[in-house]
Amino acid sequence: MASLTPLTGLPVANGNLRQSYFYSFIPHDRCGAAASPTSRNVKFSRGRCLVIQASKCPFGFQRPVGNGNREPLLDSTNVAMTSPPITSPYAPAPSAEAPDDVNLGPGTFEYLPLKVPYKMMMGLEPLNMKNWIEIDVFYDEEMALRREILETRKSVAIASQAEATEANWEVLEMLAEFLPMQFPDRFAQSGNTLHNLSSGESFNILDRKLDPLEVVARLIQEDICLLMPVDGVLRLVSGAVLFPQRWHLLEKMGMDMIGIHMPVPLYEDEIGPSVNHFMTRLKVGKPVWRANWTIVDDPTLFQPLNEEDIYAAIQGKVRNPNGFSIDIGNAGSRLYTRCERETLIRLPRTGAILFTIRTYIKPLSVFESRPTLAAKMVRAMEALPESIYKYKTMAGFYNVALEYLEKCAGL
Repeated sequence: MASLTPLTGLPVANGNLRQSYFYSFIPHDRCGAAASPTSRNVKFSRGRCLVIQASKCPFGFQRPVGNGNREPLLDSTNVAMTSPPITSPYAPAPSAEAPDDVNLGPGTFEYLPLKVPYKMMMGLEPLNMKNWIEIDVFYDEEMALRREILETRKSVAIASQAEATEANWEVLEMLAEFLPMQFPDRFAQSGNTLHNLSSGESFNILDRKLDPLEVVARLIQEDICLLMPVDGVLRLVSGAVLFPQRWHLLEKMGMDMIGIHMPVPLYEDEIGPSVNHFMTRLKVGKPVWRANWTIVDDPTLFQPLNEEDIYAAIQGKVRNPNGFSIDIGNAGSRLYTRCERETLIRLPRTGAILFTIRTYIKPLSVFESRPTLAAKMVRAMEALPESIYKYKTMAGFYNVALEYLEKCAGL
């Protein structure tokens, strides 16, 4: 797995030098097995959706931030923002109406932890840092949506407490080194300036007038949260959450792990102590990942939902934001799996815990040609306790979704 290597110090605003520790690594698969040498330096696809991988440095980011793999012909101002207009910050996920041959990529099936019988658990797996950030064919469209959300909803999408200042900058510095090495077709570094070649944006990562959380949100499809000890208790201290799954960043700020997960049935009794123990003991250089899933009736990525709405859902009250009925005839196009791939990393300099959330939305129709997987979904849904599928806001269409998947499975 990942190991830590000290790199040349990066200058900070006051002109001093600081030694930064970032991850360097050798390729492994998702389960930690060493990758075949022949698999390095190639672009590969999982399913039929191309995932861009490093083509120059198979061992991760082993050198200090530099010129990257090519010198971009871009203006090196601090922020050169271009934001293609989209109709609404509430535009649906671009994957919601994409054809099947495009949707069969990351997040379609591999992030469906279908447990039978149901048991609440963390479900952690070792993370190969080569797979830390994921970029798929929906990058340009999702990033346009993220820019629009930042322009119209930034006050609810980004928040930070004073304790998180240095950790926020550490995340940006880490990405500034990682992205040009792993995705040279999309990112390049010239001096202290990081260029997003897809959007045309450029960021001087040493300019302390920038908001590092906003810059991060303009670079990757992942949302991020940072947790740090405050008065001896691990708390949420900052976040850039543009694609929330029916929760609200501002409501969670400053909370400990129990408070953050207060609406989750069974959490405190079944896994709360284990989560606290793990988070306290998470070590630098030992990153992990996990996934979760639900079924939703709204393909919008930006879905902040306050606690009042969540508790209403737990009580079984139906939330129908779109105003249309769902039946077995239209369930395939009006219901969606929403999967979250999450990573947890202890930052080497500040000791903060970085939590990333990558959201994938796929129409339920992808199961029509996959009866075996549909059958697994049926068993997993039948195993869900009622309190859990209500918490997941599935109560209003649970039976229809189950019937549709049974039809897909030929049951």
